[in-house]
Order: sequence, then C-alpha cells, then structure tokens
Amino acid sequence: MTQPPEAAPEPATGVNEITVSVAVSGSDQVTGTDGRSGRRVQRTVNFDQDVLERARAAATYLAAYEPAAEVRSLADIVNPAVEAYVAELERRYNGGEAFRPVHRMPPGRPARR
Repeated sequence: MTQPPEAAPEPATGVNEITVSVAVSGSDQVTGTDGRSGRRVQRTVNFDQDVLERARAAATYLAAYEPAAEVRSLADIVNPAVEAYVAELERRYNGGEAFRPVHRMPPGRPARR
C-alpha cells in the first residue's frame, strides 16, 4: 500500500478559513436558484480548525491515491457537503423549495432574537 503524502506544517497561528478563487462576471451573486450554473465565486468561510485540517488531509490523500473518489481539491468535498445541507434545510424549513434568492447578505452575524 502506498503511504499518504506528508502534510505541510501549519503556521503557528493556525489556519481557520478557506478562500476559493474563481472568475465570475458581476459583483453580486444570487443564491437560492435551482440547478447548477457551473459558475464559481470567491468567498471566505471560517471553519473549525479541526474540521478544516481533516478536510484538507482527505482532499490531499484522495487526489493523490484514490482517483475513483473523484476528489481533486477541497472544493470537491465542500461543495457537495454544502449542497446536501442546504437541500436538507430547504426540505425541513421551506417545504423542499429553494429559499427566496438574495443578492447580498448583510455583513456580520445576525442579532440574537
């Protein structure tokens, strides 16, 4: 059996976010639309550090040693996971329909109610 690749050491402060970079026309993206447009957008998302480390390790290993997994990057893990969770939220809270599209989310966290 082939040994997995060695992980590069993390900076002392740790990494807790991912930025995915892609080209898209226009500055605002509509969310909640049906179907796959194939367009990708750059967004920064914060992750728990242990979740990020596990996902990075999985993506690195699978890309190098398990082509049948069809995981070539972290995005190949993150996108299907987010899509599945959003579908569950739509089913649970919106009758299985996509939520109303939004053009821009308000910055920061929403106030507690």
